[in-house]
Formats: sequence, C-alpha cells, structure tokens
Amino acid sequence: MIYLIITTSINNKVGVNDFNHRKNRYIECIQSLLALINNDISIKPIIVENNGYEATYLDELNCDVVYTNNNIYNFRHKGVNELMDIKKVIQQYNINDDDMIIKLTGRYNILNSNFIDTVKTNIDTYDAFLKFFNVCTLQYMHDDCVLGLFAIKCKYLKNFHYNFKKSPECEFAEYVRINCNGKIMEIDVLNLQCCFADDLRFLIV
Repeated sequence: MIYLIITTSINNKVGVNDFNHRKNRYIECIQSLLALINNDISIKPIIVENNGYEATYLDELNCDVVYTNNNIYNFRHKGVNELMDIKKVIQQYNINDDDMIIKLTGRYNILNSNFIDTVKTNIDTYDAFLKFFNVCTLQYMHDDCVLGLFAIKCKYLKNFHYNFKKSPECEFAEYVRINCNGKIMEIDVLNLQCCFADDLRFLIV
C-alpha cells in the first residue's frame, strides 16, 4: 500500500505571511495532485494540518484530513513539526512498517505523475526514492536532498529523528544513505514546482 501524506500548515510561523497566497497555493497544488492520482485505489492520500482541530478549507478538497496542534511547538526548524505530523498520521492510520509513504509539501506542485509512477513500478525493489540535491546551490549533493517530495518505507520514518547538527535536508539524506543502503533509487528529476516559504520563489526540481 502507498500512503501519500500531504503536509500543510495554514498559519505559518516563518517566511512570508500571506494567508490568501498560502490558501490559494494549497488548494491549487492539492487539487492538481488529486487529479493526477485520479482515485487510484493503490494510493491513499491524506492531508495533515498542524494548527489545531477546527475545520478548515482543506475539508473541501475531497481528501482525508488529519488535524494536529504540533505548530504550537517551537524547534530550531519547522522540519520537526512536520515530522511530528507525519508520525501522527502513521499512528492514526496504523500504517504498516513496509508500506510506502510518499511525502509531499502541500504548497509544492507535482507537474506530472512520473515520480508516483516510478514509485509504483519499483516499490518491491527499493526502500527509498530521493533526489539528492541542494536547492540553494542548485547542484547535486551526496548528503543533501529535496524534502518537498520523497518516498520511503514507513519503518524508516518511524525511526527517524532530527539531531540539529546539520540542516534537516542533510540529516535526512544522511539517515537514508546509512539505513537504506543498497535500496535507494536516486531520482534525477522530480518534476516538482517548489514554492519556498522564505520568499515565495519558485524552483522546478
């Protein structure tokens, strides 16, 4: 089984604070994603939002929504809050260790189904699907990765935690290199349109 976890945080604490832009971006990207998977019974999409348990516009998107209050916690980076949200979904849906999880940042737009199709085709061969890349230098890096879109078996996410010794991208890349050694498919092109929270710039990776 493939679980597609879409992470959202309607009220962001870092970066540009533009509620309407954020809302419109979430709706656009999530609707586009749901159209891509087109009710594929092998994929279970789940949105997770971390600003409390009240209903939001995400409920109108014809997709399961899990609410947490994890955004009240302050850490060195928001990757910890996001990881807590993912682990909440894993717990609530009782996701099995060997099920595959595709994680997508909700404000990022998947431009086509290539990545999802690659995961489906190779799910029995690889434990992780990751683009090793630095989104600032725009170069391949062995120990850096794109956290906006990746796939990995559930057991690895359950055991992962941040140590705050490097960037979240570098810590996750290093963890995957060590723990999924030999079962990693390195993705060259994700066909993912990123929209970075710090300045709302776009980048296709």
